[in-house]
Amino acid sequence: AIQKGEDDAAALAAAIEELASQRDGHDQKIQDCQDTIARLEKERAAADATRAGTKKEYDANAADLQAGLDGLTGALKTLKASKTPASFAQLSGISATLRTAVGLADALGLSGAEAAGKAVALLQQPANE
Repeated sequence: AIQKGEDDAAALAAAIEELASQRDGHDQKIQDCQDTIARLEKERAAADATRAGTKKEYDANAADLQAGLDGLTGALKTLKASKTPASFAQLSGISATLRTAVGLADALGLSGAEAAGKAVALLQQPANE
């Protein structure tokens, strides 16, 4: 009985050592995972900051484009509402609006060569045509 108790104690001590060794390995895995989480959180924070800057730039560009579209819409309404031939002053105002819109589109890289060519041709036409 004493021998059996000693054998059981030795077996339990060996099991404890094995499990402690496994626990040390798991502790290292946990630490590695925590390090990875910390690194990824830093990367996410940097990506969030980058996206915020990109969104701010996008919002500014969208506002500029909307202002250009609003100007063009107003110019078209003025032309359509005119029952008499457009005066030189009206055409000058519309021309300025078109120049602004074309300039914004060009600055934002949104104008194609064909569209820009048509806009330039329109702006260069004499007022009496």
